[in-house]
Formats: sequence, structure tokens, C-alpha cells
Amino acid sequence: MQTSSCLLVIDMQNGLNGAYQYTKLIEKLNQRIKAYHQTDLPVIYVQHTDAELPYGSEAWKLDAKLTRLPTDRVFLKYHSDSFFETGLKSYLRHHNLQSIEVCGLQTEYCVDTALRVGHHLGFKMSILAGLNSTFDNELLPAIKIIAHHESIWQGSFAEVLSNKN
Repeated sequence: MQTSSCLLVIDMQNGLNGAYQYTKLIEKLNQRIKAYHQTDLPVIYVQHTDAELPYGSEAWKLDAKLTRLPTDRVFLKYHSDSFFETGLKSYLRHHNLQSIEVCGLQTEYCVDTALRVGHHLGFKMSILAGLNSTFDNELLPAIKIIAHHESIWQGSFAEVLSNKN
């Protein structure tokens, strides 16, 4: 039986574990991952590589607290765009995965880009409110960055699903 939905977990790597409410994010992500695993829906991880997260380094590795299975797919990326030269788009199309739930890091970079590009490519994009995070910057605290982006995504690029927990 072909599936049509998947969970896309972006950049949950050791080098980014200082993000706003990171520990709480891992807990909630694991709940979503478990729900996808229990219904035999694919869980896909995207792992960033750059000067701050050099390939093979401890910072680059996916957080060991994630509930990963050997059958979960991992795509490497070298750009904020999870679809750019990663093979992700082809994989999704080949497996008839039309609906993508996105979660992970960082809200205003890789998560935002995945939602916008996925929408542009014709996928039905969604995100569970609060299942993304980032860092405070010079202008705004992380909590405001997250709220701002979730308000932009809703109805424009993705469905922002209510998170009752």
C-alpha cells in the first residue's frame, strides 16, 4: 500500500542543541516520530553540513535522543533548502508522498525554506505548532521568531496544526 504522508525532521543535530526549549522540542518530536512509526508512515531526517557542522563531527551528528529506526531515511544537505540537490524531491515523488509534516530547526532558516519550497513544488505542507525552534537574535527572542513564522506559514505556505500538549 502506498502512503501519502511523511514526517520531515530537519537539522536536529548536536551542534544546534542550544536552541530555545531544545529538550522540550526533542520530547515532542519523539511523540510525533512514534505516531508516524506506529502507523507505518515514513520518517525522513535532513542533516545539515557546513563549517559549523562539519561532516562526521560530533556537532554534525543527529541527536541520539531522537527515536530513530534503521528504516528511517536520512538526507544530507549543504544549503538551507532541504530540496536543493539532496534527492529529497525525487524520493518523495517516487514513494508517492504528497503531504509533508515538517519539524525541527531552525525556524527562520531551514524549516521556513522547506515549507516554502515544498509548497512551491506542489506538496501539501504542514507543521505542528511549536515543533520548530531557533535561537534568540539581535532583534527578537526565539519565541517571537517562532510565533511570527507560524503566523506567516498559516494559510500561505502550510497548514499550522494545533498542538494541544
